[in-house]
Amino acid sequence: MTKYYSIRTKLIAFMLIATTLPLLASMSMTFIQTKTALREQAVAENKRLIYQASTNLNNYIDNVARASLAVYNDPHFLRNLAKIPGDYRAVAEVYTTLQTIRSAVPDVFQLYLHSFAANQSTLITNPFPKREERKQAYSDSLHGQTNGNRQDIWIESAHASHTYGFKAASADDPSRTVITLHRVIMDIPSTERLGVLSIDLNMDSIATISSRLYDPAKEQIYIVDRHNQIIYQGNSQVSDSLVLNKQVAAELHDIRAGKVHFQTSTGHFEQEHSMYVYQQIGSSFADWTIIKQIPNETLYARANTLTWNNALIAIAALVMVIVATLFVSIRITGPLKQLMRYMNQIQAGRLHVDIRLTSRDEIGVLARHFRDMMDTVNNLILREYRLELANKTNQLRALQAQIHPHFLYNTLQSIGTLALQQQGQRAYALLSSLSKMLRYSMRDQTCVTLREEAEHARLYLELQQERFGERLEVNLNFAEDTLSVEMPRMTLQPLIENYFKHGADVQPGKGYISIHSHLTTDHWVKIHLENNGPSIPEEKLIEIREWFREELSTSEIVGKETDENESIGLRNVGQRLRLNSSTEHPAIIDINNKEPHGVQIIVKIYAGE
Repeated sequence: MTKYYSIRTKLIAFMLIATTLPLLASMSMTFIQTKTALREQAVAENKRLIYQASTNLNNYIDNVARASLAVYNDPHFLRNLAKIPGDYRAVAEVYTTLQTIRSAVPDVFQLYLHSFAANQSTLITNPFPKREERKQAYSDSLHGQTNGNRQDIWIESAHASHTYGFKAASADDPSRTVITLHRVIMDIPSTERLGVLSIDLNMDSIATISSRLYDPAKEQIYIVDRHNQIIYQGNSQVSDSLVLNKQVAAELHDIRAGKVHFQTSTGHFEQEHSMYVYQQIGSSFADWTIIKQIPNETLYARANTLTWNNALIAIAALVMVIVATLFVSIRITGPLKQLMRYMNQIQAGRLHVDIRLTSRDEIGVLARHFRDMMDTVNNLILREYRLELANKTNQLRALQAQIHPHFLYNTLQSIGTLALQQQGQRAYALLSSLSKMLRYSMRDQTCVTLREEAEHARLYLELQQERFGERLEVNLNFAEDTLSVEMPRMTLQPLIENYFKHGADVQPGKGYISIHSHLTTDHWVKIHLENNGPSIPEEKLIEIREWFREELSTSEIVGKETDENESIGLRNVGQRLRLNSSTEHPAIIDINNKEPHGVQIIVKIYAGE
């Protein structure tokens, strides 16, 4: 069973799915709802803030515009415009009026006045005022030649300050960013244009009003004119060429043009991963818009924090679920794995495993029933094994009884011949070898070592050499590292004996038998038995190989009719080798004919690592 199909894996997977999916769904819904609530709250709060700022800016601009009306409050100012530059008293009164305007507005940087009647330009700045004759104002826009429909008062957007054509007081005097209020001075109630007044204003008041609207570390504030030229952007230094982001400018342009359904003086939109809240000031001569940019990471910071907190809680919950699942699964699968180990031991042949599972749940009941079943199976196997062992013992005894009479007859005849020849010492040696063989064949022992089998084979061949004399050559060579391997008793003699049954008496010339063994690198002992007797007919050789390949039981061997007596011996050897070897490394017998004649038998027995 692979780990992917185990109960523990399935239980963990089920518990994780059952807890993870609801947690993820809850976190997602909480995050979405929190984002929506935060967006709505941020929009409402910032609209109120920006509305208040727009009111303050509108009041500020109106105050500057009202201060510029001082040119009409002084009854002599309009008359003095025509007198300068010749009348020094008139010049002084004009200076006084301009200083009054400068004092009324704290952010005034400088004032510029041009009289169309007297062709005179005046600049009020630090440290001294300046005056010179000019036929027209500093620029065409101020002189009224670029647009006949221009209003009598307007605001010029943020720009770098200049001296209106006058020589600078100092070459090192830096320019600053200013906005300028321009007012055309008319001879009221007529529309005759007497001059133009320009008031350059510092950005300090605008910066003070804007600083209350945003957090400079996280947000940004913009004040733009109707052409989306930036008037103020978080600081007082603004370049003439600085404009809004193209996407944001396009959105504002659509709002002003009425191409979107929420065209109002206030609103919000999302662009470039940020929320933009805007408010139009609404001044008749300062068409400005306040825009606050709130990045998504700032806007949804609380939602992200809440989500991370929920994620940490979810992770802690998952860890607890995993630990609890592992605990429960171990309590369930632990006894199952123990029961599986018992089954593996039983499968390996240990049928008398003591199954000890004391749990009182269903698994414990299953283990107790399995133990009772194994007791029943062991009793049945023991009864069948005893029957099979009895059959095998009877068969082996029948085999020994079948082999021994022929061999004993030939051996005793050879010993009798030696006695007639009065070779008592040789006769004694042969009788000693015969007695050892008989004692070995009567041993009540199933398995012996190769050393004992080799000695028994040597004694057997020694007695056969006495019979055949120089007509039989024997070569025995057993490697020392193979002699300790175990094998069934009476394995080699039946294999050797077939040569004397089928080849020794009919073979012309000298007979030859060779037995040698060696240990392979993969821990197998190979025993080679070779002779130069007649070859086995091909049909019979195929039949013998089938005997060795089939898993025949002892009862099948005994009950099977055979045409030749040696069939029992060969089959018995193969069956006993299989019965006394492990299922992972079963013993192997391979039999082949040699060229030009002879037979080779190879027995392979696993020696273990």
